[in-house]
Amino acid sequence: MLLGNLLGRRGISVAIIEKQPKPYNLPRAVHFDGEAMRVFQAAGLAEQVLPHTMVGRGMLFKDTHDNVVVDWSRDQEIGPMGWYESYRCHQPGIEDALRVGLDRFDHVSLHQGVAVEGISQDDEGVTVDLSDGRAVRAKYAVGADGANSFVLSALGIRLDDLGFKEDWLVVDLILKQPRPDLGDYSVQFCDPVNSATYVRGVGDRRRWELRLPDDRAGEPDAAEIWQRLSRWITPTDAELERDAVYTFRSCVAEKWRDGRVFLVGDAAHQMPPFMGQGMCAGIRDVANLGWKLAQVLDGGEDVLWSYESEREPHIRQFIELTVSLGKLINQTAAGETPKGKMQSIWPELGAGLGSRVGVGGALAPQVRAGDVLADDVAKQGFYVLAAREVESDLPVVVGAQDWLAQHGVAAVVVRPDGYVLEVFA
Repeated sequence: MLLGNLLGRRGISVAIIEKQPKPYNLPRAVHFDGEAMRVFQAAGLAEQVLPHTMVGRGMLFKDTHDNVVVDWSRDQEIGPMGWYESYRCHQPGIEDALRVGLDRFDHVSLHQGVAVEGISQDDEGVTVDLSDGRAVRAKYAVGADGANSFVLSALGIRLDDLGFKEDWLVVDLILKQPRPDLGDYSVQFCDPVNSATYVRGVGDRRRWELRLPDDRAGEPDAAEIWQRLSRWITPTDAELERDAVYTFRSCVAEKWRDGRVFLVGDAAHQMPPFMGQGMCAGIRDVANLGWKLAQVLDGGEDVLWSYESEREPHIRQFIELTVSLGKLINQTAAGETPKGKMQSIWPELGAGLGSRVGVGGALAPQVRAGDVLADDVAKQGFYVLAAREVESDLPVVVGAQDWLAQHGVAAVVVRPDGYVLEVFA
C-alpha cells in the first residue's frame, strides 16, 4: 500500500492485489524510525500516520541483575531526517492511513480478498493470474507478500540463510490500569535461559517477546503465558489482545529481481526484531524502487538495475548488527559490567547510481526551508542541498552546513529517496 501511494503521487497506474478480504486489526510491527517517517512524508501521509504513533525513548539492554549493559537511548528532539529518530506505532492504524490515502488516486485500485495464483512475463510486461479467474496485465510487478511469499516461490528464488533461527512468543496486552513503573523504554532482558523483550506501545498497549525453549511441548496456552509474564505483569493489570509464536530468522533472497518482477520487504529479506528494523527495511525498499519504477515508466533512463545492488548490501548491515544483538540477549550472564552506549547506524547504499566516494550513497539529512521540509520543496524529486545559494536547474535548498562541512563538501544532489547521488567539493 505504501508503494501504491508513492507511485500514485507520481501519476502511475497501479493495481494492488491483497488476498485478505479485510484489514488485519491486531498489532504486528510496533516501531519505525525517522527515515521511514520521511518516506510516509514522501507519500503525502505523514500527518495521517502521526496519530497512530508516539515518540520512542529508545532501548535498554539489561542483565539478570537489572544492570544496564547497553544504553540505546534515542534523542527526544527532531533528528536529521526532519522527524524524530524513533516512533512507536500501532500497525493497523498505519495501514488504515495508507488505505485511505489510496482513495486520492483514480489510477490506483485495491483488490481485496483475491489471491495471486500465477505469474508469467514476456518482453513487454507481466501477467498475474488471480483466484477469481481474472488476469492483470502490467509493465512490472512487485512481490510485497511477506515471509511466506508466493511470488518468491513462483519465481523459484532461494533464500540465503544467515544462520539465526529461534522461536519466540509475542504477546500483546492492553493495560486495565496505569503501570508507569514499566517505563517508556523498550527493554531487552539479556538472559541465557529466559531472554525477553518489553516494548512500550502506543496508548495502553504493551508487548512482551519471550524466547521459547527448543524442547518445548506444544504452543503455550493462556495459563502458561501469564506464568511467563508474572515477573512483570498479571491479569489484574492487563488483558491479552494477541499472542503468536514467531520464528525469528535471518535470511536474504539470492536475487531480488527476475525480469520484470521485483521483491520487497520480508519477501526479499528477514531479520529478528531486536533493532525494530523489519518494517523499516521494507519501507526503504519501496522508497528506493518506487521513484525508479516511475522514472522508467515515464520514459526515463532505466535505473532499475540498481535496486538490488544498492539495497542488498545495505540490509545485510542491519541484519548483521541485529543478529549480534540477538546473541548478546541470549548470552549475557549475571553480573556483567555495563558496556556503554549504542548509536544508530546509517549505512551507505551498495554500488549503484552515482559515486560511492566520500558521502556519495549516504543518507542526506532533511532540513527545513522556512516552514517546508526540503523533500517537499522538491516535490519528492531531485534537489541540491548546499551550504549557500548556488545556480542549478534543480531546486536548491540551503542548509545542513555542519553536515556538509563535516564531510568536506559544498553541496550534494539528493535523490527522491533521500540518498546522495552526486557530490560537489
